[in-house]
Amino acid sequence: MSLTPEIAFETHREHLLSMIWLRMGPDLRKRMDPEDVLQEVAIEAINYWHTLDDDTNARAWLVTLAKRKLARILRDQVGVAARDPRRENAIQTDLPVADRRSGPVTVADRKDRLVLLEDALQKLKPEHRDVILMARIEKMSAKDIGAEMNRSENAVHLLLGRALKSLAQHLKF
Repeated sequence: MSLTPEIAFETHREHLLSMIWLRMGPDLRKRMDPEDVLQEVAIEAINYWHTLDDDTNARAWLVTLAKRKLARILRDQVGVAARDPRRENAIQTDLPVADRRSGPVTVADRKDRLVLLEDALQKLKPEHRDVILMARIEKMSAKDIGAEMNRSENAVHLLLGRALKSLAQHLKF
């Protein structure tokens, strides 16, 4: 049986949502819900599924779609000075984030963990934050990270080790 976009998306949904949430940052999250971005990525995945060469690359392909969607959002919306996110307030809602393991405690716990992680990531050097996001959230290989950061694979491994150590200190583990 061939992998369908719906199955691939549902399989990687939690990973994609976490990546989108972390990459959006607090200012953009004031203006739009990460679930909305995720839904737009799902629509693109369904529409462009035929462009995926190999089903085993589905996760990386979906992550790339999400990164491109966020880049377009940041370019088109955040770049507009008239819509400065610092002047906007978050909309309070009692609706929980949709999840297979739904419930108020699960939703609150997930959000608390993501907030703590985001706060700790913001305290890191940009290169440490980037290498952690690429390696742990986007699941990129050291070779691909090295190509993107202009570093050797060994340098990526060393940088990731230092970055994770620094992150652990900020998380107080």
